[in-house]
Amino acid sequence: MKPRRVGAGVVAVGMLMLLSVLGDAGVQRSEPSADTRQAVVLPGPGRAKVLAEMRQMLGSISGILRAVVANDMAAVEKAARLSGMEEGADPEIRKRVPEAFLQLGLQTHKAFDELADRAKAGATREEVIQRLAGLSNNCVACHAAYRFADVP
Repeated sequence: MKPRRVGAGVVAVGMLMLLSVLGDAGVQRSEPSADTRQAVVLPGPGRAKVLAEMRQMLGSISGILRAVVANDMAAVEKAARLSGMEEGADPEIRKRVPEAFLQLGLQTHKAFDELADRAKAGATREEVIQRLAGLSNNCVACHAAYRFADVP
């Protein structure tokens, strides 16, 4: 009998922990969001494309850092180029996002290309890190200023 009580107790504690982690997720709230960032509203495909670009930028930052640690400037260039201006901004997305959001994104893509160019030209590790720090400030500024909102 004792093992059942312990087992039931473990299950109960586990359920309480799960509920505390989940909180009231999924519960509809009537009060407005405290998030004061500017909403960017994009329909599914556009939103997915911008989010994929952001994930690629984060992947590039990680790749650049790994390459700097290895002192491999060719790998720095390759990782940075993956988030450069190669594709440009989709014309449909350009029309739907706030101008400042668009400009910050374009500036960030250009900064990746500039970092790739400098790595190819023989930049030092310190220069790469300095440029990466400035570039990542764009990411922080964007995420601090904007949020994606659901299409009404």
